Amino acid sequence: MDPQERYDRFVSALGFRAGMADTATPGLELTDLDGEPVDPTVHLHVCPQTLAEHVGVDDVETPAVPEAGDVESDELDDPEAARLQTLLAQIEEAILVREPGHDHLVLVDGGVRAVTSADA
Repeated sequence: MDPQERYDRFVSALGFRAGMADTATPGLELTDLDGEPVDPTVHLHVCPQTLAEHVGVDDVETPAVPEAGDVESDELDDPEAARLQTLLAQIEEAILVREPGHDHLVLVDGGVRAVTSADA
């Protein structure tokens, strides 16, 4: 999967949980989460390249996919899909526990961090 396809997949999945507003800067402006307003809005600093670096599995061997009738549907998920789901959960957590003034989310090793605009 190329970086833009991965990014589009991520934005689509995020759109099921979060409202997003247009922004003049790179990234995504999150306005609500699960129908609850995010006030003030949070800017997620992500682009196709940073997302690919964060969740890419190019260096991980993809296991053989078993026949659909042989396993539960959860076991058919690919490693990248699992990493995207984990990232979505980390974004939610970062929004919920952020400190006042930490309205920018950045991708870091091991997750997502809420920071100030000066640290973004």
